[in-house]
Order: sequence, then C-alpha cells, then structure tokens
Amino acid sequence: MFAKPLFGALLAATFVTAPTLAQIDPQSGRPVTEEVQRGYVGVPSPAEPAVDAAQKPVTQNLNNTVAAASTANQTADAAAQAQYETDRAAYMDALIKHDAAVNRTDARYVRQQNAYADAMAAWRAQVAACKRGHQRACEMPAPNPADYY
Repeated sequence: MFAKPLFGALLAATFVTAPTLAQIDPQSGRPVTEEVQRGYVGVPSPAEPAVDAAQKPVTQNLNNTVAAASTANQTADAAAQAQYETDRAAYMDALIKHDAAVNRTDARYVRQQNAYADAMAAWRAQVAACKRGHQRACEMPAPNPADYY
C-alpha cells in the first residue's frame, strides 16, 4: 500500500519537471526566456537571407585566404622537414668520417706506443749487455722507435 502513493508522487513530479526541462536551452543550460532576452535565440529575421547573401562572398574570401595560408604553411613545413633530413644525413656522414679518423688516429697511437715500448725493451737489453762487458753493445746507438713502427 505504501508503494502506490510513492509511485503517484514520482509520476506527478515527472509531469511537473518535464515542461521545465523543455524550457532550458541545451547549449547554455539557461532558461530559454533568458536566452531570448539576451538576444542569443529568437525568431529568425526576414532580413537574414539578404544579409547572408551579402556576407557569403566575404566569408568565402576569408575561407579561401585561410585555406591558402594553411597550404602554404604545409608546404613550408614539408620543405623545412626535407631540409632537416638533409642536414641530419650530412651530420651523420660527417660523424662517421670523424669516427673513422679518430679510429685511425687511435690505431696509430697504439702502434706508436708499441713501437716505443719495443724500442725501450731493446735499449734495456743493450744496456744490460753493455754492463755485462759487451763493448759492441756499448758502442751501438740507442734504438729508434720508428724502426719498430
């Protein structure tokens, strides 16, 4: 028995709020009467088609200008991207050449170190032979690292 009065109250509330919902502008959420007072909505003016016809070429011209600017920007962006890719490829080529030069320099440096170490080992052996009394070892010039390169 308690459900029937509750159902009746809900049904009555639905009929009371339905006209109120119909009077709310869905875009702004304000009452339609307020929107009309503000001049946002209303009955179309009989002069609207004439105004639209007069403004259509202006609007079309503005749209064409924006479209041309957009196309020019896209072309400029594509050119800038192509230049970026070219610059990046040139940089990578230069980096590869530099790395190869560094590797050559590193390999040369290692060979020089090894040649110097070999010449020093030969010099130490020559000094040791001289100290043992080998006169010929004492008279020889010091080893040249370039001979071991």
